[in-house]
Amino acid sequence: MFKEKAVLTFYAETPIHNGAGQAVSYVDLPVQRERHTNFPVLWSSGIKGVLREFAFRKWNDKDKVDRIFGPSEESQIYASCISITDAKILIYPVRSVRGVFAWITCPYVLKRFKTDIESIGFEFKLNNEMITIPEPSENEVIVSSDSILKIKENKVAFEEFLFQINTNKEKYVEYIANFLKKFISENDLTKELNKHIAIVPDDVFKEFVNYAVEIRTRIRIDQTTGTVETGALFTEELIPSESIFYSLLLINDPYFGINPKLYQQFVDFKTKYGEKKFQNVLE
Repeated sequence: MFKEKAVLTFYAETPIHNGAGQAVSYVDLPVQRERHTNFPVLWSSGIKGVLREFAFRKWNDKDKVDRIFGPSEESQIYASCISITDAKILIYPVRSVRGVFAWITCPYVLKRFKTDIESIGFEFKLNNEMITIPEPSENEVIVSSDSILKIKENKVAFEEFLFQINTNKEKYVEYIANFLKKFISENDLTKELNKHIAIVPDDVFKEFVNYAVEIRTRIRIDQTTGTVETGALFTEELIPSESIFYSLLLINDPYFGINPKLYQQFVDFKTKYGEKKFQNVLE
């Protein structure tokens, strides 16, 4: 159905608040989360809106932006020619006793990433070799051989928890880190992804993405008095900087208000006979 497909990754350079718009806990403004996993997520509507605004600032051409993202007014006329999926968490940063911080992921997240990228034609391979996703047991993590997270040869400490290192599966982490680098924007930190990454059990990952978040207490200032407004104290949840999400971008031909089959015939004719003859036919 779609003619072009790509993987987008999002690297949080600052803490981000992707607001869910509702709260059922002590946090007044929680972040967006998946219903079935409770993992943090970036909803596709917000991503597409940001990309649309960026495209308009870059091109300053409303017709071009409407053609790609769909009309801003009377949206029922025709649809956007791009589709973006919700951005799922891929790697999450947590505090580490050694190495300042760790980037954690888990088998469930990696398997889902594998399934998603394979659905658009990418292979979960490195140097033509299929990558194995290791499964750490309870209270165990898997890190690379040159990891800077190790307290001793066989232990790491993330947040307030101590974990045993499985030293038999280090090579799998190195393969995965090198593969993920192909999709992640490069900076001085991601260059050393293999030294910071750790694969933790699924349940441990779920606990960290739920509770190893930033909660900030904020106030609102009364502009007339310059003091705090009564009852204007609220808490806000933020996803920490260095979090990495991924999304799929699906692209089709823009719809120009004609029958899709007729449009395809025009495309085929132009491809076969060239631009000049195509223009002659139109005239």
